[in-house]
Amino acid sequence: MRRQARPAHTARRVKRSRAQTAVAAIACVICLVSAAEGAELVSSARLALYPGKPAETKAGKLIYRGGLVLSSSDQRFGGLSDIAISSDGARILAISDEARWFRARLAYDEQGNLSGLSNGELAPMLDLTGVALQGKDGDAEGMAVAKDGDLDGAVIVSFEREHRVWRYDLSRGFAARPSSMPVGAWVRTQSPNEGLEGAAFVAPDTLLLVSENAWGDGGGIAASLEAYPGTAAGVNSRSLSVVRRPPFMVTSLARGPDNDLFILERRFSIAGGVGMEVRRVPLAEVQAGAQLQGEILADLSFQDSSIDNMEGIAVRRGPKGETLFYIVSDNNFSALQRSVLLMFEIAR
Repeated sequence: MRRQARPAHTARRVKRSRAQTAVAAIACVICLVSAAEGAELVSSARLALYPGKPAETKAGKLIYRGGLVLSSSDQRFGGLSDIAISSDGARILAISDEARWFRARLAYDEQGNLSGLSNGELAPMLDLTGVALQGKDGDAEGMAVAKDGDLDGAVIVSFEREHRVWRYDLSRGFAARPSSMPVGAWVRTQSPNEGLEGAAFVAPDTLLLVSENAWGDGGGIAASLEAYPGTAAGVNSRSLSVVRRPPFMVTSLARGPDNDLFILERRFSIAGGVGMEVRRVPLAEVQAGAQLQGEILADLSFQDSSIDNMEGIAVRRGPKGETLFYIVSDNNFSALQRSVLLMFEIAR
């Protein structure tokens, strides 16, 4: 298991020349220009929630509000692991587990249902020295925007394998170098491929981090409340846990507009295939020492619905006061899987 204690991506990277850093920045710009001036980088097609019952929209306590299957001939596209949505729902920001940013514009039909995606852009994520991360060195899994709905400000990204949390200031665009955020030592004890999957701000100065499957207090899934952006005295980490619901594991978190925390979970087995569920936890219960249980809003299976390997969740207030959330899948860059983006409303 590689450890974060190794100097921050370092020994080999710090030695890279300024010329290499400049090349990475130029590549980033070229990437954005090619997406803007050429044909659509990513195409989208509308998707029924239940292929066998295309008129059906009910999913537990949720109502389906449209979905898209995303495709691209660009081999860099895919592996989407978390998302954020602008306050007006017009834009999406995503990260991939191969160290790339993706952003695009979203469209809706006359009923306000998700109907399309356009103007896609890809760019490499940079490391602390300004060099583009490569492959699984940049296994980005969790993302949280510091200000709700603001995709152009401070963005927190959590990484697996070399477990760490970095802060990017996207007011500088995708050429922004990150800074390292101090977090509890427990983060470095996780399994390489089952690390920090979920990140969400539960207060302006407090970031909630949740592991995919590490054992925490009371036998639950390990989690912590971390001081943001850190303290002069060093790390301020307070532990809590998420009650397990086998065979599900946590893949993403999002704070809702009504002071709720939403937890996205995924299951997979050869016999049972892929499934997902969404939990809702009152934000008031997210305290140090707590064991978060929550309410199950939906439990879906790939056998009868259009889900895939669902990895990221984002929540916003809709134009009619409804709570809307978006869920994206990670296709693992596999021809056997799909990148899908689904939108739901909580039934009233």
